[in-house]
Amino acid sequence: MTARGKVIGYFPSMVKQREKTRLMKLLGKSRVIASFACLFCNILLNVAGFIFPLPTDVTRAKDDSHRLEKLQLAVEALDHHDRQKHDDDIKAGAVQIICSILRSCSPFFIAKSELVKCCCTILLQLYRCSQDRARASFCTDGFTLLANLLEVIEINYRLGKLGDPKCLLLANDVIYKLLDVAKVPLTMVKNKDEFVSSLVSNINGCTGKYVMQLSLKSIASLSEHLENKQVLLGAKDLLGAVEVGSRHMDRSVREQAARILLNLAWEPKNKSKLLQSSIGTILALVAGDGGSITSQSYALQTLTHLATDTNNKIHLVDHNNGTVISTLVHIASSDTSQASMSIDATKIIGYLTCRATAWNIACVPGVCTTLSSLACRSDDVAQLAAKAIHKMATYIHYHPRTKRQDFKTVHTFMLQAIVTISYGTSTDVLKYAVKAYSEQASFRRDRIQMIGHKGLLSALSVLTHDENNFVSECAKEILGTLACDVAEARDTSVEKLLRCVPLKSKNKVQQPRCYSPTSVMDEFHFDADFKSCC
Repeated sequence: MTARGKVIGYFPSMVKQREKTRLMKLLGKSRVIASFACLFCNILLNVAGFIFPLPTDVTRAKDDSHRLEKLQLAVEALDHHDRQKHDDDIKAGAVQIICSILRSCSPFFIAKSELVKCCCTILLQLYRCSQDRARASFCTDGFTLLANLLEVIEINYRLGKLGDPKCLLLANDVIYKLLDVAKVPLTMVKNKDEFVSSLVSNINGCTGKYVMQLSLKSIASLSEHLENKQVLLGAKDLLGAVEVGSRHMDRSVREQAARILLNLAWEPKNKSKLLQSSIGTILALVAGDGGSITSQSYALQTLTHLATDTNNKIHLVDHNNGTVISTLVHIASSDTSQASMSIDATKIIGYLTCRATAWNIACVPGVCTTLSSLACRSDDVAQLAAKAIHKMATYIHYHPRTKRQDFKTVHTFMLQAIVTISYGTSTDVLKYAVKAYSEQASFRRDRIQMIGHKGLLSALSVLTHDENNFVSECAKEILGTLACDVAEARDTSVEKLLRCVPLKSKNKVQQPRCYSPTSVMDEFHFDADFKSCC
């Protein structure tokens, strides 16, 4: 043996003997490890069988009948309401096993309808679990599970009478259960890009109304989470799919499309893009031609969110020569509209009214007349209509040198609207009326138009006798301001002019407010007295 052999421990004559000894030791250890492994696996299988009553040989069953027997046993075992046990079942992988069984049935869902029904029943039982566990299951298994269930629904729907309606309804119930907990960030969802892309493809593709409605509902549920609103708007072809859904014959499909637009409009960064790309879709839903009240309400709320953005006001008012305002006026004044929809439509008109848009809004035929009639009602819409008129009076002022030929006509309509709401039944409406008078009386050209407007001075004289101190004092102040202008022009004292305002008799019982300006003029004869004094 060489010195090198001693140093490195290399003994050629003993190599085989050492290798044999080492191999025997390893084999002995491996037998022990293998026995422990088998014991541990048996324990896990027993535990898994205790947690999730599906035997491990369900996916390895000899045939479908054997698998169906095992699934039916699982249905009986899972028929309880213990949330903790269902949580443990899902955590042990029960949903993944059901997904694999459903995948193995595709595309023969009709021939294997009993298997599919058992799987759907087990899923409905499993999702009696806690909300947190259901959300976690949606994040990990939502994409695969929804794809399989939507395929079940589509095949049964397409086959009509040859399909299994119970199977379709069970799959539909599972999806509804799953979407109740789908309000999670998309970043937590497995295969999120493929998930959203498949839903959009279902909407744009040649699918039935059930799959289209459930796909839109899935997107709507995801869009309710704050972190998903901007992400979903950037998804490819999403807005196009929503437009397709908004034109569908089925009302439930249109409702889900309107719901998506409403959820996306909550995000301030989405408003500009939504207005540019989907204003036609929103207006079609707002008009509600053949649609449901729910979709129309969603669309109105979407328009409300868009109208609150300053940059969108001009675009909305000028869109298609005032189509937005005309539609809102029609909804606000329609007898068939619900009270909440009339309130929303009137509120949007008020939101859109600003310095840059007030004149264009007043130019739309029937706006001032409709708002003034709404202000004389006794419900919640009256105050909103009066507020909108007050905002118009703030920004619309008469100027004789304006290039617009119909400016005087528009200003006259607005003054008549103020006169009309002066006979309203609500004190809040009267407060907005005197505020509108005050805004107009701040400019000399407007005061001249006010003095010459028929019935305006009579309306102010009525307001001076109102029970509310704010209303009466403001009305007296405005009358004094107008009288100063007339006195200067006619060389007459202000006191002489104000004598035409009748004093309120202490013994006289105050008459209820009357809507008709003519009856008030007959009682006070203010215009005739005013002319005689001048």
